[in-house]
Order: sequence, then structure tokens, then C-alpha cells
Amino acid sequence: MESTQRLSGEGPVPAPGDVRDVLRLDHEAVLSELEALRSAAEGREAQSRLRLLRRRWVIHALAEETVVYNALEGLQGAASTRADERFVEHELVEGLFDKLSRGRPGTLEWDARLNVARSLILRHIEAEHEDLFARLATRFDTARLVELGQRFQLAREKLNLLEEAKAA
Repeated sequence: MESTQRLSGEGPVPAPGDVRDVLRLDHEAVLSELEALRSAAEGREAQSRLRLLRRRWVIHALAEETVVYNALEGLQGAASTRADERFVEHELVEGLFDKLSRGRPGTLEWDARLNVARSLILRHIEAEHEDLFARLATRFDTARLVELGQRFQLAREKLNLLEEAKAA
């Protein structure tokens, strides 16, 4: 049963496990990691936090592209402009993280790249909450949204295991 209450002006509150709720929690975790990175005072801590953020971002992006974007594209028959932009946003943020990993925390260049990454991530999340979530709600019923949430979580878990295996 889907509620029609509004949460922070973002539309109806999704059912537990609904892919929109799962994505929202993932977005909050990314933003939390990003803020922790921005407040890291020392180089080693910043690099460690960057690795955590980058891993979370890559896993989120790949799971989202594989499950959510593909589900919407399957309905439309072809990729939409917004989906294309989201793929590019994922790629741009990953490129900035790559450059940050080779940079020195605390420098003007590091701070500038981190600020640009933050802006891109915020833009990406806002666009998804406004556009993607609405498209999901109009194209899928509650049961399908919950199934997509489960598939997203499973994809994320598998990707996390792959990352752990690579690191070992």
C-alpha cells in the first residue's frame, strides 16, 4: 500500500524497499561520505575517505545503470536524453575522483576538484529525485518498484564483493 503523504516535498512516500527509497538512502550515504571527505584535515585521512567515497560512488552508479536505467530504457525502447546525461555525470564524477586520488589533499587544485565533484553529485541527485523518481512512479506499480529495489540492492552487494576480491 503506497502512502500519499509528502516527504520533504519529494512526492509520495515510497513503500519500504521501493527502489526510490533505496536510491535515496544511497544518495544520503554518498553525501555523508562526501562531507566527511571535505572536512578531512590530514592527507592520509583524506585519501582514505576518498577511497571509501569513490568505491561507494562506483558501486552505486554501476548498480543504478544496470538495474534502474535499463528498466526505464526497456520501456522506452531507447535511451532517453536524461539517462544519457546521468551516465555522463557518473563518468565525470569518477574522473574527478581519479584525479583527486593522484592529487595532494588541501591544495587549491584538490579543493577545486572536490568542489566540482560535489556540485556534480548534488546536481545528479537533485535531477534523479525530481525526474527519475517521478518517471519510475508513473511507469511501475508498487510491486515492481520494490522488485527493482531488491535487484538494485543485490547488484550493489555483488559489486561490493567484486571490489573486496580485487582489493584482496
